[in-house]
Amino acid sequence: MVIAEAPKLRSANIVESLTEKIREAVKSISVNELGVSFSGGVDSSILAVSCRDLGNKVTLITIGFSSMRDIEVSREVSRELQLPLLYKVLSLEELEEGIASTLKIVKFDRLVLLELAVCFYFVFKIASEHGIRTVASANGLDELFCGYDLYRRYSNDEKGAREIMKALIETARRDKAEIDKVAALWNVNYESPFLSERFVRFALNIPLQYKIRGENDELRKHVLRKAALKIGVPRLAAMRRKKAFQYSSGIHKAIGKLARRKGYTKKRAKDLGYSGEVEAYIKAMLIRENISSFTSR
Repeated sequence: MVIAEAPKLRSANIVESLTEKIREAVKSISVNELGVSFSGGVDSSILAVSCRDLGNKVTLITIGFSSMRDIEVSREVSRELQLPLLYKVLSLEELEEGIASTLKIVKFDRLVLLELAVCFYFVFKIASEHGIRTVASANGLDELFCGYDLYRRYSNDEKGAREIMKALIETARRDKAEIDKVAALWNVNYESPFLSERFVRFALNIPLQYKIRGENDELRKHVLRKAALKIGVPRLAAMRRKKAFQYSSGIHKAIGKLARRKGYTKKRAKDLGYSGEVEAYIKAMLIRENISSFTSR
């Protein structure tokens, strides 16, 4: 009986330590009022609750493209958290304007970074229009707690998973440097507390078994979800499956729709030598604007 109960005790200790480290990381944001880039999922809800419980005035910010469906979950979770939510459903015309503005200042080595930067372009714009000068995101938690589907391949490989985590954290930190440029465009300070060296070092040392339970684990991030429930994140958010910001906001599909509206079908993109219609559309915008934003690392 004692042996069977031991893993539970260790898990409880890890959850307790994790909640303390989350609070410590969030406390490093030295402002009393801030916006939180919000999706209604576990990561952004942890950040929002932690900021609120530290006595900060928190405003949630959500964007969607083409449909209110993109932000319904955020609205529901915000009501449970009793936190104000600013949101906007953006048209394809607004999206194209945001892409053009972002391309002028962001150096991107892959389309996912561009999509992420464009999402933040609108989050920062909303914040600026409402007098919010600091916006925080929960970037880093997916990388550190096996949020990505990629980790299923490493579910029994502690060393391999740890190396993937380190590599993804470095990528996230480089991406933040580009997103900082977008924040500066709107005179906003962008904070990512879970990318701090101290928090990363702690999270990397949590055994893999507390993050993922095998190659068929589609939920993952288990210890983080337990910590979320412990600090008061609603179950709806704590147990919500991972969906990247660019997908939860709908921007990925919206850019594809915009590309097709501009005449970039899969066939045309292939004829032009591109992998898909979105790449063809973005490259055309770069040429049109005489911008050299795409880099290779």
